[in-house]
Amino acid sequence: METETIAIPSLPQDIIDEIVGHLITDSAVTSLRSCSLVSKSWAPPCQRQLFRTVTFASNDVERWLKTFPVPEETPARHVRDLRLWIGGHNRVPEKIFEYTPSFTNMQSLSLMGYWGSPPLQIPLVWGLPLSVTSLTVNTNVVTLVQIRDILAQLPNLSNLSLSGFPVPVDVKSLVGIGAALKGGFAERLKLCGGYAHEDAVNMLLEVPTGLHFTEAQIRSTRKFLPSAVRLVEACRETLVKLSQTVTFQLEGLSHPFSWSPWL
Repeated sequence: METETIAIPSLPQDIIDEIVGHLITDSAVTSLRSCSLVSKSWAPPCQRQLFRTVTFASNDVERWLKTFPVPEETPARHVRDLRLWIGGHNRVPEKIFEYTPSFTNMQSLSLMGYWGSPPLQIPLVWGLPLSVTSLTVNTNVVTLVQIRDILAQLPNLSNLSLSGFPVPVDVKSLVGIGAALKGGFAERLKLCGGYAHEDAVNMLLEVPTGLHFTEAQIRSTRKFLPSAVRLVEACRETLVKLSQTVTFQLEGLSHPFSWSPWL
């Protein structure tokens, strides 16, 4: 008795990619997970969307390592936006710094979280992919020296956002702090809180290749307004959009003043 073999036609890969693209527009994570199990041809496009943005907090690292025990088989190559909680009770374990080199196509890195004792020990040389073009720091558990060490490893950096308050360090350690920076610094800049301080501004002004930001958003107190002005002057040939917010202190009350012109 002969058995009849039925060939099931497969969809072209570009059609599969189109279907997956429509799913991600609706933020249908559950549907994407289901589609990734349809066949081998469906898995890669679904993984590219499911792992495009990854956030790691305290328990996420262990889960990731348990789910993907073989480094070569992890979806890390699909991650474009990596977010790490480095402060607070939910901060990542220090072992995370051993695995970030596998995120070879990462474009955006965010360091978030407030408070934490003892502070997370970020290695002096942290293996970061050269593909990173955007860095966001929104925390108060790092020093300007640590930020310098991170920036020094990102020669293609164009977007920089620093919010919060850096951990104070000896002023002597800040001398010439920006001389090792190599980023392009050619798109957007955001400085808020303690990062609008003259020490952070001086670090950026020491970049050997200069600053070429086209957009800048600065929120500072009146005391550090001269530093903000020097920063804007350094970008005068490229800057096309400026948003400046200055907080004035009057009888114990703060009064913000905003100025957001197109240049």
